[in-house]
Amino acid sequence: MRGDIVRDYPALADDPTLRERLNAAFARTKELGFERDALVVDFLYMEASDPGFYNAPSVAAWLNKPGVPAEQRFEMLLQVAQKKQQEMKENH
Repeated sequence: MRGDIVRDYPALADDPTLRERLNAAFARTKELGFERDALVVDFLYMEASDPGFYNAPSVAAWLNKPGVPAEQRFEMLLQVAQKKQQEMKENH
């Protein structure tokens, strides 16, 4: 996975923390019960570009909130982020 991320974002090749961060993020997806490979990949890409994003209090609270699986909550988070990105593009 690291190789794919570095291929897509070459500047990360020199990040000495990348491998460790990706391993920790992968472990977190397993702790959260992720089952869909595509969402694990998205989680790792997000970690690569935004280190420790899942430890931010608001994100951690959202992912750990009872009632809906964390994997589904992460997918919802991605949808909101994509919508906000699209809105920003349309406004500029």
